[in-house]
Amino acid sequence: MLIIRFIFRMLLLAIWLPIIGVITFFLQFGGWGGIKRATQCGKLWGIGICYILGVKIRVHGNRSAFKGGLIISNHVGLLDIPIHASIFPIRFASRGDLRHWPIFGWYLRVSRAIWIDRSSTQKSLHVAEQFKQTMEHGIPLLVYPEGTSSSGKEGLLPFKSTPFEAATKGDFPILPVLSFFREVDRNRVVAWYGDMRLLPHCMRLIGYRRIEVDIYILPVIHPAGRNRKDVAQAAHDLMEAEYWETDVRLNDSTLR
Repeated sequence: MLIIRFIFRMLLLAIWLPIIGVITFFLQFGGWGGIKRATQCGKLWGIGICYILGVKIRVHGNRSAFKGGLIISNHVGLLDIPIHASIFPIRFASRGDLRHWPIFGWYLRVSRAIWIDRSSTQKSLHVAEQFKQTMEHGIPLLVYPEGTSSSGKEGLLPFKSTPFEAATKGDFPILPVLSFFREVDRNRVVAWYGDMRLLPHCMRLIGYRRIEVDIYILPVIHPAGRNRKDVAQAAHDLMEAEYWETDVRLNDSTLR
């Protein structure tokens, strides 16, 4: 069954990804209107991938109340991106090196992602300006402020304050989101971190019968004149406290 499931899903992905990629390619032209259309395509892209891979998502909180601004989340692995995209019509802020990845990098390019480049002050300022303009146009922007993925079992890594720069200067709302992957089978590893190899990990994800994830939408944070470091720390403290409370609650419900 594992081999059959893997082959079947690979065929579905081979059909779905080019279709949504071509649609996005033609709809993403045309300034900010094109970017907004690309975010809607991104939502369809995420829904399709989650459906094909058997990802069951439980959303806790009111997703429709957030009309635009910065979305921040803990970062567990590759599935975070299609899962969050399936919930919000978001514009991605992605590491610059991902643009060279096969298939996924091409899709990020046509989805009008913002490429994060910290190699110089000028490039960092350019990224911050793109963040600001995106939020000014009412487009939700997704950032993983930890800067890398983790196992998802040791809490949150420290937040980098740079992604909060545009939100604090423009006083844009910040929506914290927490992702928890349930252990349907303790031998299944959903997180991608450390020195794990990409291709074997992707193959395992495609072969899993189902993956369950709980998404918790926390109260909106308003910068209210605070600087980026204070806001980043406040967001981290809020999410860290909620993380451990929710982790205990989920583990208790799993053990019953």
